[in-house]
Amino acid sequence: MLGRADRAEPMPDLPKNKKKRVLFLALILLAAAVLLAGVYVFHVGGEMTDFGVCYQGGQRIVRGETLYREADGHLQYKYSPASALFFAPLTLLPYGAAKIIWYMLEFGFLAGIFFFFYRILPVEGKRAGPVLGWTFLIELKFVAREIELGQVNLFILFLLTAMLYLLAGKKETVAGFLWGASLLFKPYALVFLPYLLLKRKLQTLIAGLVSVLVGLALPAIFYGPRGYLAVLREWPMTLSKSTTGLLASYDNASLYGFLLKTFPTLPTRDAFAFLLVIFLALALSALWLIVKGRAPVAPPNSEVLEVAFLLILIPLFSPLGWNYNYLYSIPAVMIIVAAWRRLAPALKIVLIVDFVLISTSVVELWGRGAFHLYTQH
Repeated sequence: MLGRADRAEPMPDLPKNKKKRVLFLALILLAAAVLLAGVYVFHVGGEMTDFGVCYQGGQRIVRGETLYREADGHLQYKYSPASALFFAPLTLLPYGAAKIIWYMLEFGFLAGIFFFFYRILPVEGKRAGPVLGWTFLIELKFVAREIELGQVNLFILFLLTAMLYLLAGKKETVAGFLWGASLLFKPYALVFLPYLLLKRKLQTLIAGLVSVLVGLALPAIFYGPRGYLAVLREWPMTLSKSTTGLLASYDNASLYGFLLKTFPTLPTRDAFAFLLVIFLALALSALWLIVKGRAPVAPPNSEVLEVAFLLILIPLFSPLGWNYNYLYSIPAVMIIVAAWRRLAPALKIVLIVDFVLISTSVVELWGRGAFHLYTQH
């Protein structure tokens, strides 16, 4: 006979409404998994050309081969040698399996972006469903193109969003490491350099510098000192040769690309003067945000708005600000959606028109002619 204390206690029943929520969530996750698997099998799996470039870079650095070759044509490796080390572990898998892993990681990065940024949104009464749902729909065409190509922008934005989350938690050193790590892929995060200086985030800056230096030094393990110096010399040469012919591409959505396409006869001096005026205006706007954020009545985590503003500048001022690079506006859109009830009616109308244009401007809906006209300008 078992004593009273030895008898197994029955598991308490979950409330019916909680059971329903768990079941509903499980069905949503299953449907999402089936949908994403179908998208990969029938569409994305045959694409991901940019990931192919990264995978090849990982193979080459492990073999001690040069990364930068003119023979690769449009699909030349353009990132730093250190970034190739990041992709090297994936080369242990067959290319097809590595593509599936990267495809899954891209959605993980997107989920991380939403998670970190939502946690620090300085908006009272925010609701996760509307904020995340509407932001996803507005940004879907950018995210879809990013994943279709197998690009690294979601990964970079994930690092920068995690950086902001850590800064909000006063973990400046780790935040700096993430900031520096992002610079090893693309120099986009340099937009935060003057910001961090103004904010006196010296720990973040020093940690970022250390991260960059260590990252740039590691590839010497595979090349040796002399071989690595040769690779470092080839890197800027490849960038200068491969970039020029792409600046006037129809889907280069940077301000510089816009000027080249819209005013092809505009003198270079005038183009740079125009860009400088816009840059100074936006820099003053960013400075105004920082000053407002220091006011006694400023909301907590006011840095969130400042960083979201700076992220939008990345595709604007990058020489090759591809259309899908505007996914860096995800944090800004999250702020707008979260604060929707506070906006003036006229502003809401403008934003609705803007968001509809953003989310529906795809070739399948607009047709090739209208889509190219819109994207080019």
